[in-house]
Amino acid sequence: MDIKHSLAKNKTSSRWPLIYGAALAVLIIITASIGFSWRSQSIDLNALTLATVQQGRLNTQVSGYGELRSKYTRFLTANHQAQVEQVVLRPGARVTKDDVILRLSNPSLEQQLNRARLALARQRANFEALKLSQQSEQLTAQGNLTLLKSELAGAKLRAQAEGQLIAEGIVSMLDHKRSQLRVAQLSERVALSEQQMQQMQALHQKRLDVESELVEEFSLAFASAQADVDKLQVRAGINGMLQQLHVEQGQSVQVGAPLAVVGSEHELLADLLVNERDASQIVVGQQAIIDTFTDTVAAQVSRIDPIVRDGRVAIELELAADLPSNARPALTIEGEIITDTLEHARHLRRPSYVDAEQRRPFFIVDPAANQLVQAELEFGKLAGDSIELRSELPAGTQVVISDMGEYMHLQKLTTVSH
Repeated sequence: MDIKHSLAKNKTSSRWPLIYGAALAVLIIITASIGFSWRSQSIDLNALTLATVQQGRLNTQVSGYGELRSKYTRFLTANHQAQVEQVVLRPGARVTKDDVILRLSNPSLEQQLNRARLALARQRANFEALKLSQQSEQLTAQGNLTLLKSELAGAKLRAQAEGQLIAEGIVSMLDHKRSQLRVAQLSERVALSEQQMQQMQALHQKRLDVESELVEEFSLAFASAQADVDKLQVRAGINGMLQQLHVEQGQSVQVGAPLAVVGSEHELLADLLVNERDASQIVVGQQAIIDTFTDTVAAQVSRIDPIVRDGRVAIELELAADLPSNARPALTIEGEIITDTLEHARHLRRPSYVDAEQRRPFFIVDPAANQLVQAELEFGKLAGDSIELRSELPAGTQVVISDMGEYMHLQKLTTVSH
């Protein structure tokens, strides 16, 4: 028993030095590896993307996307219950204000127009008949007045002649008095007839005025019925493009039903959606650049939508007069709104993974020591493809903007060039 116990004890004692030695070797290798990677790891500078710090005037911008839309839009709706008889034009067609887009039909409107036309014709005929009747009455009255005036003139001549013959005894005083009486009577009848003539003319004019107003009333009724029928020919109303069509041939439509939408083609607005966080920097009147993907056009902020939808705010921009050739309603666009101008600002090309108002670690090129030195940089406002740099780095400094995630545990990297 003592011999077996002694052999087991000696075997166990002989294992511990081996275990301790192996553990020490592993520890030495790990320490050496860490020290090597901390102090001696290098990287090819030519394989990295670098951005150079610049200093000067910087226009800070807010980016967004959206589409163009017509500045002037006309929504066409049905004025009466009708049926779509013909679809003349389809969406995308360029139209003038008088172009017919749809033809509708409504038999009752046609009947109303015919009744209004006949009523107007009857009233005009009555008016003309009244004028003829009045002219006949006036001619008769004028004839009677003329006859009285003729008799009066004759009586005056007779009385005058008799006055000269009284002294010679040829005409008696009684006859002369009778002639004078006749002159007086005829003068009174002429005056009365002239007064009656004036009253008759005034009465006739009143009746003509009443009949004329009736003609005007029937004319308005006819014009209204004609307008209702004309509206069955649905016209564009403005020059532009037919953007939407809501009906098809043979379809019945009710009063107020949407038919089509026509929008201006060359007078456009841009609706730009920007991040809610950036919208606070935008005010009406700021300048902007709209990109239609074939050309750019200047614009100006004209309205800011107060409602936030899906984390974005709609900004309305007024476009300059000279539009790109591909500009049209509903065209997808991108845009940059200039929110501020910074004088003597430091800036560099914006890394894709950096947003405004952030602090992030970056490697800075130290050409004298052939090293990349890690430092935390503070960024400010966006400026298109650039971003404001608030950290105190001199102009000309190069910053690595490649993805350096696997090296961020290091403070320095040796650079090599091939």
